[in-house]
Amino acid sequence: MLTPILSTPLKSNRSVATIAMLAAVLGLSACQTAPTSPVMQRANSTYETTGLGKTKVIAQQNALASAKRSCGIRQPIVLTNSVKYNGLLDERTGRAVDQVGSVIGAVLGAKAPNLNRDDDYEYTINFRCQ
Repeated sequence: MLTPILSTPLKSNRSVATIAMLAAVLGLSACQTAPTSPVMQRANSTYETTGLGKTKVIAQQNALASAKRSCGIRQPIVLTNSVKYNGLLDERTGRAVDQVGSVIGAVLGAKAPNLNRDDDYEYTINFRCQ
């Protein structure tokens, strides 16, 4: 008769432990997917950060997201910006290869090779928080 009384708290303890473990895993995986860029403080209350991405737009979004996180409730005001391409091929050749690969893949049913990397574009901004 003691076995049913003891097994009930053990089952509830297992459930609590399982829920806590799932919450920890989900919390850590959410932190892992957010892109982070270092923000450096410069003279006259200005800051600098660089966003990386497969495309110019993604790199811009990453840099601006980093600036927004750095400014908190204030708004980042971009003072200067620059874009640098670091791809395997030059920009035009890379686009042409991607387009040709997509056409061949559609005709033959094969997957086109992806030459883009997560750090092909660097978008550097200098900003101030206001």
